[in-house]
Amino acid sequence: MFEKGNLLYFKDYIFKNGNEPKNKFFLVLKTIENGFIAAILPTKVESLPANIEKNHGCISFPEKCICCYYIPKDIIVTDNNFSFQLDTYLYAQYVFDESEANLLSTYQVEDIEFKGKLLDEEFEKIIACFSNSTLLPRKFRKDQFKL
Repeated sequence: MFEKGNLLYFKDYIFKNGNEPKNKFFLVLKTIENGFIAAILPTKVESLPANIEKNHGCISFPEKCICCYYIPKDIIVTDNNFSFQLDTYLYAQYVFDESEANLLSTYQVEDIEFKGKLLDEEFEKIIACFSNSTLLPRKFRKDQFKL
């Protein structure tokens, strides 16, 4: 379930920062040793300045502290033809690690829906976008955590 490239949908995802639980997409970026994964929560929230042009793919302006992967709505992104119903953003600075054991003890399997495996080209573009960013948390830029 928690394999690299898998897009999941959690019912009542519990945020680490204490925000109210809500349904949330969850993208596995990497499987790390000892049962940990690197992941990101795609969002519909746009945090880009209004003057930045949005094109499908990497939006990177290091001088403005921006590294975002943008997926327009209705673009097929998985091997089973899934597309987001809204414009979707993935921000490099929000990549995090999580224990598979913690996820499986927190959520019932029926509360985690498999949406598909990201298309290889799409997934590789996300990894390339984030890997070259200084906004990616430091631990994901070195050693066994490196994306």
